[in-house]
Amino acid sequence: MKTIVLGDIHGDFQVINYLVSTQKPDLIIQVGDFGFWPHRNGWPPENPRLRNGDTAVHFCDGNHEDHPELAKIAASGELEIAPNVFYQPRGSVLTLPDGRNVLFFGGAASTDKASRIEGDDWFQTEIPEMEDLERIPEGITIDIVVTHTAPTFFELRKTAPFGYAKEPWLGKHTEPTRLILDEIVLRYQPTHWYFGHFHIYQEGSHKGINWTALAMPVEDGETWWTELI
Repeated sequence: MKTIVLGDIHGDFQVINYLVSTQKPDLIIQVGDFGFWPHRNGWPPENPRLRNGDTAVHFCDGNHEDHPELAKIAASGELEIAPNVFYQPRGSVLTLPDGRNVLFFGGAASTDKASRIEGDDWFQTEIPEMEDLERIPEGITIDIVVTHTAPTFFELRKTAPFGYAKEPWLGKHTEPTRLILDEIVLRYQPTHWYFGHFHIYQEGSHKGINWTALAMPVEDGETWWTELI
């Protein structure tokens, strides 16, 4: 089974269509800032239309999403929001055909709130809480973690991508979600971890956890997707 992990796309669903047509994956896992804005852009997307076919797409929330609508979806338990496209709420687990468990834990604090409108294009519920950890099923092994941002244990570069101002980009390094993700590190010790949010590509390891930060497709020279090992 071929699985691709995809960085932030911010509603550029043509990226998914491109990967489906060129890489032919069975599964795409996306790390948040998917671009789910039904109250602004409608849903399912029309321009471009998602053409994922038999490829399943599973995504967690980023900070740039319609969080009230995602909360309704999570509460309903009906997570398929378009044919073969699934929202993975914080604490949800997907078991791969090879038996490995993938934990999704999205969300992050926006550092660009000054240019956005609360209740329209940013929401307080974008920030996870410690209580969200209790949603993780008990008694299972977590092999892979997919989040939007990263634990503080991961030593990320402090050089912003080309074209980004140093602030507010550096603010992503100090926001509180990272401390919550530290708890996932301590509790579960997965073997692999994938995230986006910083719009950089970087690989590293921390006490047996191999981690990958993925960029956006528009970032020149930065890797924005990878095949799951």
